[in-house]
Amino acid sequence: MQTLYIMHRYFLIVLIMTMTSCATVITRRNYDVVIYSNANNSKAQILDSTYNLPARIRVERSGKDLDIRLISDTLKWSYTVISSPNPAFLYGNLLWMQVSPAAYLIDFTNPKRFYYGKSIYLDIVDTARILRPPVLKFYYDYFSKTYPTNKGQINLVFSLPWVNSFYLQPQHETSKLNTGFWGLSVGLEYFYQDNKFISLSANAVSDFFVPVPAAVDISGEYDMMSSIYLGLTDNFKFRRFTLGYGINYSRNTWDHRYYDRFGPPPPTRDPIKRTSESFGFTLNGYHQFGEHFFIGLIYRPTFIMTYPQVDIKYEHLISLDFAWKIRLKKL
Repeated sequence: MQTLYIMHRYFLIVLIMTMTSCATVITRRNYDVVIYSNANNSKAQILDSTYNLPARIRVERSGKDLDIRLISDTLKWSYTVISSPNPAFLYGNLLWMQVSPAAYLIDFTNPKRFYYGKSIYLDIVDTARILRPPVLKFYYDYFSKTYPTNKGQINLVFSLPWVNSFYLQPQHETSKLNTGFWGLSVGLEYFYQDNKFISLSANAVSDFFVPVPAAVDISGEYDMMSSIYLGLTDNFKFRRFTLGYGINYSRNTWDHRYYDRFGPPPPTRDPIKRTSESFGFTLNGYHQFGEHFFIGLIYRPTFIMTYPQVDIKYEHLISLDFAWKIRLKKL
């Protein structure tokens, strides 16, 4: 009975810990924030309280914005501090998610996940009256910055499909599935509207097992998968995001090899290569991180095989792509 009691207590402690998020543990419902201003002899009015500035005041965490009235002699200014997720919620819970994903969801109903910053500066010179804490300001500035494009614009695109996941069905073989690295792509984009463009690309990808350029020695039996394909997509651009859909013609290869190095076991079968050519669709999505740099995900399934025989057969390639775009023409 004593052992059972201890086990129950241990289970209860573990359950409470896994259902309690990082932000819940390390933050309090109320905290201190410093308010100061460049206005002379100024005071800050918050709700029904007035404070001589600079002042350290205690505020309650809430999803509601914080209204502040700055008073200096006969002048008055009104400010609104936007409620922001606090860093503990945004970043601390990323580690906690590995232990208990449910705990992260709990914080969405917990007011402790909000804050107004550690300090609030009321600048009477700046015309901005909507203030954002550092975390919220970073994301607001990031996503509010756009990179406009124009009708008639042409871009040259170089990309590196760095991670590639293959699913192939070679003729007279079982299905093959593997994920590896490296590829190269080059293409052109033409904007037929300010936010819409057609893209034509030539791509070559592989499932090489080393994620960085390196000389490697392979011994024994080894499978390699690769694909060469042409893609044509219609794309829509919204702020920093682009989404595209289209068609592709692909040449997929599965290559079973044997390397007689370092005394490997004898091969279980003869080396063989299977190649097929197929039509299919292409779906992609990219996020723009700078004026020229994009990161995206490409899903390229094929369905209609044309070689070595006409057939309906599903294969796919999923790639994590790093792209650089160079503007060639702007009208």
